[in-house]
Amino acid sequence: MNIEQLKYMVEIARTGSLKEAAENLHITLPALSQSIKNLEKELNISIFHRSRRGSVPTEEGHKLVEKANSVLQKLQEFMEEAEAYTNTMNGEMKIATYPGPMEILVDLISDIKREYPNIKASIYENSTEHIIEKVLEGEVDVGFITYTEKEEKKYRNLVFKKLLDGHMVVAVNKNSPLAQNKLITAEMLIDQPIVLYNDVYINEFMKGFSSLPFDILFTTNNVDTIRHTLENNTAINIGFDYAFKTDAGLSRSDKYVVINFASPHYKTYSFGYFYNANNGLSRILREFLKRIHITIIDNEEEAETAKGQKLSYRNSKL
Repeated sequence: MNIEQLKYMVEIARTGSLKEAAENLHITLPALSQSIKNLEKELNISIFHRSRRGSVPTEEGHKLVEKANSVLQKLQEFMEEAEAYTNTMNGEMKIATYPGPMEILVDLISDIKREYPNIKASIYENSTEHIIEKVLEGEVDVGFITYTEKEEKKYRNLVFKKLLDGHMVVAVNKNSPLAQNKLITAEMLIDQPIVLYNDVYINEFMKGFSSLPFDILFTTNNVDTIRHTLENNTAINIGFDYAFKTDAGLSRSDKYVVINFASPHYKTYSFGYFYNANNGLSRILREFLKRIHITIIDNEEEAETAKGQKLSYRNSKL
C-alpha cells in the first residue's frame, strides 16, 4: 500500500468513475484499475463495486475511503508542520494569467523572491481556455482567469477561489461620440470597428450580438495593441472591467473611457484563481495567494476611494 493508492481510492469514490478518476489523476485507466486491484488483493477485500454505471464503494470500501481521506489530510498537516519549523521557503511557483493582473502578480513574485531567494518562479500570459488546460495537465500550479458557475460545475477536480466580481465593458476614445453615453446598448455597436482580446468568454459574450452588423476589426493577444487602437481612436474595445483597473498598459492611459453595457448585456463574471485539487498547494503558493487576496482588496479600496474623490470633484464643479 502507498499514498498514491489512497489518493486513487478517494478520487474514484468522489467521481464514481474509474475513467473520470484516471483523467483527473493524469494516469492511464489500465494503470489506475491495476493499482486498485493490487490494493484489494493486498487487503483481501473488495473496495469498489464495478458496473457499467460506474464504481461505487462497497460497505467496507466506504469506511476505508473515509480513513484514506483522514490519512491524506493528516499527511498534509504533517507537511505543513514540518515546513513551519524553518523560515526558509523552497520550491517552485508556476503561474498562468489572463493579461489584466499581470503587473500585480509580477510585483508580488518579485517581493517574495527578495524574501525567499531559494524559490523558483515562472509566469506566463494566455487566454482562459489555455490556462485551464495547462492547470489540468499539471504544467501550471495556479491559473488566474475569469470564470462562471459553468466552469465550476464542469471541472469538478479544480478548486476555484473568487477574488472579484466583474462585468463586460466597452472602452472608447474620449473623442468618440460613444464617450458621451452613460450606458452602451447593442444598437450603438452597429458599424463600430471593434478590437477584441482573444478569449473564450469574450468571444462567447459577443455571440449575443450576432444578429447585428457589427464590425470586428481584429482579435489579438497583445494588450498594447488594444491600447494603441483605443488611444488613436481606431476602434473600440469590449472586454472585462478589471483589465482596465489592473493592467498597466490599459489602466494608466487617460485617452479613453470605460462604459458599462445596458441591460440585458450587463453580464457579470468572477475573477479569481484556481488550482488542481489533486495536486494541492505548496507552502510558497499558499503564501503567494494569501498576499494576492490582500493586494486585490487594497487595490479595490484605493479604486473606490479614487472614484469617490473624482465624483466629489465633479459635483463641486456643477
